[in-house]
Amino acid sequence: MKPTTRQWRRTSLAAAATLLATLPVLPAATPASADTAPGKASVWLTDLSTNTHLAKQPSVTWKTGPAPSGSSSSTITVDTTRKYQPMSGFGASFTDSSAWLVGTKLDSEQRDALMRDLFSRRDGIGLSFLRQPMAATDFTASGNYSYDDMPAGQSDPTLANFTIDHDRSYTIPLLKQARKINPQMTVMATPWSPPGWMKTSDSMVTGRLKPDAYQAYADYFAKFLKEYAAAGVPVRYVTPQNEPLYEPSTYPGMSLPADQAKTFVSDYLAPTLRKQGLSTGILGYDHNWDVTSYPESLYADPATAQNVAGTAWHCYAGDVTAQSVVHNDYPNKPAFQTECSGGSWEGDEQGGFAGVMDNVINGPRNWAQSIVRWNLALDTDGGPRNNGCSGCRPVVTVAPNTDGTWTYTPTADYWGLAQASKFVQPGARRVASNTLGKGSIEDVAFTNPDGSTALVTYNSGTTARTFTVGWGNRHFSYTLAAGAAATFTWTGNQHGSTAPTAIGSVDIPFQNPDGSKALISYDSSLLAQQPQVRIGDQWLGYTLPTGASLTPPTGEVALSRDGWQATASASSSDDPPSKAIDGDAATRWSLGHGMQPGDWFQVDLGSTQTFNQIVLDTTASSGDFVRQYEVYTSNDGTTWGKPVATGPGSTVTRIQLPTTTARYIRVVNKAGSGNWWSIHDLSVLAPDGKATTSASQTKGVQRKSAALPDGTRLETVYNSGSSTAMFDVPLGDTTYSYRLPAGAAAIFTTRSA
Repeated sequence: MKPTTRQWRRTSLAAAATLLATLPVLPAATPASADTAPGKASVWLTDLSTNTHLAKQPSVTWKTGPAPSGSSSSTITVDTTRKYQPMSGFGASFTDSSAWLVGTKLDSEQRDALMRDLFSRRDGIGLSFLRQPMAATDFTASGNYSYDDMPAGQSDPTLANFTIDHDRSYTIPLLKQARKINPQMTVMATPWSPPGWMKTSDSMVTGRLKPDAYQAYADYFAKFLKEYAAAGVPVRYVTPQNEPLYEPSTYPGMSLPADQAKTFVSDYLAPTLRKQGLSTGILGYDHNWDVTSYPESLYADPATAQNVAGTAWHCYAGDVTAQSVVHNDYPNKPAFQTECSGGSWEGDEQGGFAGVMDNVINGPRNWAQSIVRWNLALDTDGGPRNNGCSGCRPVVTVAPNTDGTWTYTPTADYWGLAQASKFVQPGARRVASNTLGKGSIEDVAFTNPDGSTALVTYNSGTTARTFTVGWGNRHFSYTLAAGAAATFTWTGNQHGSTAPTAIGSVDIPFQNPDGSKALISYDSSLLAQQPQVRIGDQWLGYTLPTGASLTPPTGEVALSRDGWQATASASSSDDPPSKAIDGDAATRWSLGHGMQPGDWFQVDLGSTQTFNQIVLDTTASSGDFVRQYEVYTSNDGTTWGKPVATGPGSTVTRIQLPTTTARYIRVVNKAGSGNWWSIHDLSVLAPDGKATTSASQTKGVQRKSAALPDGTRLETVYNSGSSTAMFDVPLGDTTYSYRLPAGAAAIFTTRSA
């Protein structure tokens, strides 16, 4: 039985006793929550299988010396001398639904108790990041609204009717209270839609921003920021649009393609904020991991890059390693995870806890400075909803009692966030640690501004695991039950060095003109995120940030499609393989089901041909590109041999090959996705023999070499200059010309095939 929150709160947070024997309460702790006793580390445990919730455990004792011999496969090594991104914080969103429940349904005693539990570092879990919607979303208690609504067909370009009064009743008071409890709170703001009169639909639902409304919309942002600040809620960051690649049909939203975002940010929003004396940072994108080209295109454009402070990410499609890919491509631009809701799709409470722990650990491991869940509070039906997600899980559930009063109950999201938010202070730096991986102990480590260290661990396996934590010349061992999380905290300085092989990654620092560092970190898991070609007995790989290009020494010409035949492992009845090679970009081949490893598309060129590039264009179905490809060639359509190329797909997937002679080409998908794989146009290019010319421009180019523990060799090139750099890159016997935008980095890898 779960106790009511009123019962839960009556027990002192400073006590280790429990109200119910099965449910420990949240103890009080110092802000660092680190054991200051010499040679000790504190342990805080959540194990849902035993109804243990952020419970203080007996401290562990450090032992002097390296980890025991033979324990390398079960040792987590923490190296606090290797520092990465600063942390802004962990949190969620006071959506209108959340604020309405907390602000109007809970009585003042319960509301104050909840706010302490959420935001106090001493008496609660210390949440320190709030992502606030600018007006209505799919979770509102009062339908669709903006800050400048007008009757249908009317407009207000001077924003004479602008008001944030809707937020003054219950949202702004909660934000002010959160900031008072936790003065280190970061608030960001994001619109789901401009006022309808600014859009082509004349509605907050569907539509795009009208070209003549760009300035009015920038002024709308400025007014919002000024009025929120005047109300006591300064906003640190904004994004131009929530999920700009998704245009929902039943709740507020807006399509904002990257080119339009560039125009809006560079020509309107950033200049307007500066003119109004506002220092609010602009984060780009605010959408899923599966389309890295959108945020990178903002960085590749010099005018936009100087006005975009970083990328906001969501977790609903793609893989979290996309954050590391984009960081390494543009290492001066930080990452923020700004929305990741748990929900019924994760199964039971244990599945939900697994989801939030994955988010809390692997988000920061991949450069996220914030981890933000979605709704802070919902009712027992997952509402109030505004035609949005029907299974989303909040951080706390607010529900009525039989006597008409309302109480709140923490969910798996609360306890998962707590394992980090209570112990990782704003301004903490993530530090190096290896992870034992999925199905074992996963972890992330931080050093706080006060010098204490926090190590967050989670057992994602199905059995208990005993592991060792090594730190300098000290270590301890611990056993963690399946599905349980433990946070270890300690004070002191690291003594003794850490072998590079213990972490498994390499750090490559470069110097920026202003004296700051551009830091690239690379491990073997990132190899799958870059194109690679097989040259003899080696795989040669390269990264290609958006805005960069790799040009062969001669021009290229598309092979004639005469005589081609296309086949596939499966096809939609309306989209046969022949439509991918018909020369009409409006037609397509489509797989007919969500992508699965092993799906393939094949072209018979009709005769043996020589070629060096394949282009898969999915522009007209931008999300339906192959997620991870391998390319095979054959002369008889039966014997395929080893793959000749591999890499990640994109909206336009350009697959460079060594000069190859073959009749058959097969592209095989290697990763799953809910999207149907589509190809609107497939081209095969061949060298035309005409030499291309490209002048070398290497001002600002810095180069460094490194090697991974598995023997992979890296050559990293960083353009610290203010203009595009050009340099030569050998791939096998061919020398290509590489174009690298300002502020971008390229990584070239060599490994055994």
